[in-house]
Amino acid sequence: MRHLSKFIRVFGVGFSLLTAQAIYANEAVSVQEANALIKDDIANAQVLIEMCPKLIGKNAQFDQNIKTIIASYLSGYSDKSASLESLQQDAEFKDLLKDARAATKEVDQAEQKTVCQEVVDFEA
Repeated sequence: MRHLSKFIRVFGVGFSLLTAQAIYANEAVSVQEANALIKDDIANAQVLIEMCPKLIGKNAQFDQNIKTIIASYLSGYSDKSASLESLQQDAEFKDLLKDARAATKEVDQAEQKTVCQEVVDFEA
């Protein structure tokens, strides 16, 4: 159930980058906490990269928007040289990605497709 609530928390409301950036910029959140939140968001975005083409087909708008979303998340990360590729080697990121993949399995395909469509419709 923890995975399901995480999926709904991250995806059910859609991507709210402005809110996320405000949270990360909050002085009460340490750099380590902000980095962990950002890694979690990026892990969830990676799951969408893996999942959505199977649900909505190859979609150039999806590809463009998910890159924009990930770039926005990375802009708040403390290591400015970090990338989706470099995070693949990070142990914490690997755990978060595993959790995100498990969370998607607990959500029905219609909901997953809705989330994919939200990324297609996303306006920065």
